[in-house]
Amino acid sequence: MYYGGEYDMQEQSQSLNVMEEKLYDLRKRIMTLEWDKSHNQLNSSMELKYAQIKSEYESLEKAVSGIKAELKEQSEPAAGAIAEENKAA
Repeated sequence: MYYGGEYDMQEQSQSLNVMEEKLYDLRKRIMTLEWDKSHNQLNSSMELKYAQIKSEYESLEKAVSGIKAELKEQSEPAAGAIAEENKAA
């Protein structure tokens, strides 16, 4: 079972990396659109796109936070088990 958990952590970590790359790309788009908006250069069709991108960014950011918290929880018991093994040795 330990190896299954380790594989799951690796899979989540890889998924997290992909999600963080997507967040980076979305953040760049949002910043560009916000600049356009602040300079009155954002047309009505792009305002809708801006809202969609911002919503996608926010939901992805929540998912990334959840995965990070889950990975932290999974790694903390493993660190505790290793410390106990070192005390026994």
